[in-house]
Amino acid sequence: MATIKPIPAPARDAKSSGGIGRILRPLLAILVLLLVAAASAGATWFITQRLQQPQGGAPVQLGVGQVPGGQPGQPGQPGQAGGVQGQPGQGPQATPTTFVAPSATPIAVPAPIFVPIEAFTVTLQNADTERIMHVGLTLRVSDEQTRTRLEKYMPEVRSRILMVLSSQSPTAVQTQQGKTDMITAIKQAVNRPFSPLPDGQYVTDVLFTAFVVQ
Repeated sequence: MATIKPIPAPARDAKSSGGIGRILRPLLAILVLLLVAAASAGATWFITQRLQQPQGGAPVQLGVGQVPGGQPGQPGQPGQAGGVQGQPGQGPQATPTTFVAPSATPIAVPAPIFVPIEAFTVTLQNADTERIMHVGLTLRVSDEQTRTRLEKYMPEVRSRILMVLSSQSPTAVQTQQGKTDMITAIKQAVNRPFSPLPDGQYVTDVLFTAFVVQ
């Protein structure tokens, strides 16, 4: 009977394996060094670009009436067809805005100036009736010069007012319209220039302080 002998597997060459390992280790070390150097160079380039970027792309602060790339107040032109943009230095015109801070103190209002007139008593009459009218007046003037002048020319002021009062109708002065017409006539009479002065006075209103018709 025939017997089968096992065929032994070929033994690996220990020397061959050891030689390949010695060759691969230096190659791997060199490859790792190259990768580290490339990563370091890339990081250096990236940091350099980041540091240089604000110099070329710094934000531009625009003032009132200024547009990007232009001077304040210069009219701009829209970009032309085909992607051509408006030329630098031109933009839409804007009107400068001025802000005024409110006043810290309120504006002073000038005090009113009054000139009191001594009361008048006159007789009013027409064809049908006769009345006695007692009137107290105060004149309101626009400035100190007018007040000084009226006080200086007071006899003439009273004479002019008395002429107006004595010419009133006894029935008309008791109506609202009659009183309004009398105020207008008194202002016109008092504001006429006093001779020899060339200009008149500035009486702005006539106020009744007493008014009695009997």
